[in-house]
Amino acid sequence: MDAETLKKIIAEGENVEVELKQSFHSVQDIAKDICAFANTQGGLLILGVKDNGTIEGLKGELDKVQQQISNANSMIHSAPLISVEILSLDNKKVVVAAVHKADSSIFHSVEGVIYVRIGSTIQRLEGQSIVEFLRNRQILLFDEAIEPSARLEDIDLRKVRAYMEKRGQPALLDSHSLKDFLISKKLVSLQPDMKLKSAALLFFAKDVQQFYPYTQIKLVRFDGSEPIKVLAYEDAKGSLPQLIDHSVNFVMRFVPKEFVIKDTQREEIPALPEEAVREAVINAVAHRDYFNKNEVQISVFDDRVEITNPGGLPEGMSKELLGALSIQRNPKIYQFLKDYGYMEGIGSGISKMYSLMRESRLNNPEFITTKEFFRAILRTKKLEKTVKNVADLSDRQLKGLEYLKQKGKVKSQDYASINKISTPTAIKDLLELEKKKLIKKIGKYKGAHYVLT
Repeated sequence: MDAETLKKIIAEGENVEVELKQSFHSVQDIAKDICAFANTQGGLLILGVKDNGTIEGLKGELDKVQQQISNANSMIHSAPLISVEILSLDNKKVVVAAVHKADSSIFHSVEGVIYVRIGSTIQRLEGQSIVEFLRNRQILLFDEAIEPSARLEDIDLRKVRAYMEKRGQPALLDSHSLKDFLISKKLVSLQPDMKLKSAALLFFAKDVQQFYPYTQIKLVRFDGSEPIKVLAYEDAKGSLPQLIDHSVNFVMRFVPKEFVIKDTQREEIPALPEEAVREAVINAVAHRDYFNKNEVQISVFDDRVEITNPGGLPEGMSKELLGALSIQRNPKIYQFLKDYGYMEGIGSGISKMYSLMRESRLNNPEFITTKEFFRAILRTKKLEKTVKNVADLSDRQLKGLEYLKQKGKVKSQDYASINKISTPTAIKDLLELEKKKLIKKIGKYKGAHYVLT
């Protein structure tokens, strides 16, 4: 690093990636600083600078300071990757230790304690905050956890055989033992003796809810569009595949129907495509937070279906990346659902829901996310009949048409603003809608706007 760059960093002050120290206080303190940087975003530990940015420089043997930093780093388990250099600023010597961010699958600790940086301060993780930290790094995984009370006799051979049939190996248990199967699928721990993992029980236990009662799914049909009067209620229980199938059947049984006449026969058509409902339920089961003791709830209203599961988006995922990025909170659960044929394994479920809703001339699915829960909403009201060839329209164009229905008119600048795109891209979208005769342009130049045809 050159001196000018370092001066700019110092001038900006301490933050989550920069720590300024006037001198070397103790090996213990430096170890905590390095540990916190590595567990967070990485960063620079700069010695010889006051916390107000005044460059004081270090006195004494700088080689000794470098050795002390090395000793501090060796106190950390496991030792993070760092690089140390001596720079001259205003004829004063400073020491800069650059700490690399830890790989997402590991963490660092000092004497068994995990430290992270919150802003410009170091925080010692304790209690639940440790659990959250380890879970976010996928070091602590529910589906890999051991269930000490479970025994081999708790596994249902019929469920195992059904799984093997899905895998094209229906006779496997004729030549191999149940223990062989569980070991081959890494569903047990053999140290010090054989113990079943949570994933084994979620898929193959005779009574899953005996071990995990909160894994059942609450299914409710409400009267009207408010959660007030309950018309029907069920609890979906069993293995994860059984939960999915039961829940989808419930929704399709109670979702509003349309009636059409075909060849003198009356035919019922669900207001929602079954595959879209299935994808939403699979998503809830696969990605819920199983450490959270709340249940998934599916509510059917006259105008919509809501699927709510405990646990917000995994670390690294944002609402904008839904359908474009796949992050697995429960990798073993994800893999087994893929084996059963419920998932394609490429994070396409959300995109598939968009496509299915669009093909059925329905609004795009809506998603509400908080730190504690994730909710998918599938609305049953069809788009206006003026919107033809809806499957060929982009999400931006659908949003623009919805805006037009509400506001009556839209300018290119408005369209660009609601879709967070450039004005030239907005004009291109609007021209396509105009060619499809879905909208028409009124006026010219700055006063020009578009209305529905």
